[in-house]
Amino acid sequence: MLPAEVPVLPLEIDGESAAIGKTVVTMGYPSGPDRLLAMVDDDEAKSINQRFGNSRQNLINFLAQSQKIVPLTTQGAITDLDAKRIVHDAKTAEGGSGAPLFGQAGKVIGVNFGVFTENTAANMAVPVRFAVELLKKAGWKSAEDLQKESQENQQAANAGNSNTATAESRTK
Repeated sequence: MLPAEVPVLPLEIDGESAAIGKTVVTMGYPSGPDRLLAMVDDDEAKSINQRFGNSRQNLINFLAQSQKIVPLTTQGAITDLDAKRIVHDAKTAEGGSGAPLFGQAGKVIGVNFGVFTENTAANMAVPVRFAVELLKKAGWKSAEDLQKESQENQQAANAGNSNTATAESRTK
């Protein structure tokens, strides 16, 4: 379970904001470590690459912590959609998979999974509704599911304690 202080992005499960022509915003770090290193001068890039070259994760963490990279936030519109994909033209790039796609209400309506560099109007996202279905098939439980499960377990424990107390009082 996540600690309470971890922020959670609001999801739009019903997909009301997902319609052709509607505005969307995506954000993330879509360039990948090689392109991120290209943003700093050559000597610094060499030094950083020598220091972290064997670990892409450590390299990305260092670049983020030293504020050498910032998230890319772009706006576009939905150009096509169906039950399993949202096609949009908000600019993104290789490495942007997993970035949220926000609808007009500021809620996540999709998760980016594909970018086509030849056709900027064909970036793709999995609709949140479909992503949640896939996660549940894999055993994931939402915060609401976990809370309900916890309450049911507590009620069962309380009922068990009550039955034990009643049985004990009968034997006395």
